[in-house]
Amino acid sequence: MFAAMEQTAHPPQQRQISILAILIVAIATPATLALSYYQFTGDPTFRPLALTVERLVASGQGLEHMDVQGFVITGKSQRSRELAARFGQKLERAFYGKGLEANIRLHPEPTDGPTQIIFLTIGETHGPFQLHDAPQAVRIVSEAAKRQHDPQYVTREHSW
Repeated sequence: MFAAMEQTAHPPQQRQISILAILIVAIATPATLALSYYQFTGDPTFRPLALTVERLVASGQGLEHMDVQGFVITGKSQRSRELAARFGQKLERAFYGKGLEANIRLHPEPTDGPTQIIFLTIGETHGPFQLHDAPQAVRIVSEAAKRQHDPQYVTREHSW
């Protein structure tokens, strides 16, 4: 008699665990598939459960959250695009060193002219700058971005 009761007591508990496991799999599968697709393609629209600032900026909606947005205008050759991509990463690090968040994107042109840089801050466009003017451009744009976030920044005494 006790053996019969033990057998009838276990199936409901196993059924609860099975239902719980099915629910977990059903909830996690879409996010897992979207994350896998994002990892393979790099498409931020498929990044699961996250509305990123980069995604907003890429769609043109979130520039007020990004301190600096930049475009490296480059030629159509593969070599110039690779050099411009590395240069864009260096620009992002330069702005990070100044305490600003930057999103630098490539803008390939159909001609192989000189590589130029254009920066956007809230309500202002800076450039185009030549590559050899990049250090001055970073300084100018970082000052403008800081001024926009804190109007009192202009009147502060500098310790030069």
